[in-house]
Amino acid sequence: MNKKFFKLLWFGFPLSKLVYAYIAYMNIKEINNSLEMINLLFMFIGIITCFTSIIFSKKIFQDNFSENKILKAFIGTKNADELSTKFALYTMMLGLAETSALFGLVQFIITGNLIAGAMMFGFCFIAWLFNYPSEV
Repeated sequence: MNKKFFKLLWFGFPLSKLVYAYIAYMNIKEINNSLEMINLLFMFIGIITCFTSIIFSKKIFQDNFSENKILKAFIGTKNADELSTKFALYTMMLGLAETSALFGLVQFIITGNLIAGAMMFGFCFIAWLFNYPSEV
């Protein structure tokens, strides 16, 4: 495993958001910016996943965090080297950041709430910035 994969994955991350924006543009319907319960639910789940990604973004690069036996058993890399474990955790943190954009896209397609969708994309990009792999 090469350390450049971390940065390659980080720089490629916004490409999926362009696809989401294109899907939202193609499925545009009447914009309804009223907050419904589904909007609040998707926003709540998206914000929690983003904050989880931000909180653990720098912890995964600490040696004592990635050497935890319970964590290695959870992600299924008991005999893997340290860099592979960190890469698996790093992709999980980027995936948590990604869920915010997915929730924003889905709730925009379902309800047409552009403001809540844009907020979820914003939270996704903030979590993406915090996940920059500077410590690899």
